Amino acid sequence: MTKLLEWLLGVSLIGISWGLVTFDLLDLQLPPQYKEMAWPMPVYLLVVFGCYSLATVGYRVATFNDCEDAAKELQAQIKEAKEDLKKKGLKM
Repeated sequence: MTKLLEWLLGVSLIGISWGLVTFDLLDLQLPPQYKEMAWPMPVYLLVVFGCYSLATVGYRVATFNDCEDAAKELQAQIKEAKEDLKKKGLKM
């Protein structure tokens, strides 16, 4: 099962359970406090997902590794390519 299918399954299960509680489709006779609490739940979950996403991106940016050896190698290749192009008559 791919990650997309896992997420879609989880979101659909949450959506179905939210709909059942909010609209009382199964006649569960839940107390009104449950309905009041379930009604804004998608907004709360969206905010939590946004916070999680921001935290994940921030953590990944903070722990991003610098590749100094690869940067030096790339700079050397760029210098070599410029010298090769100058030999072939390209003006930079």
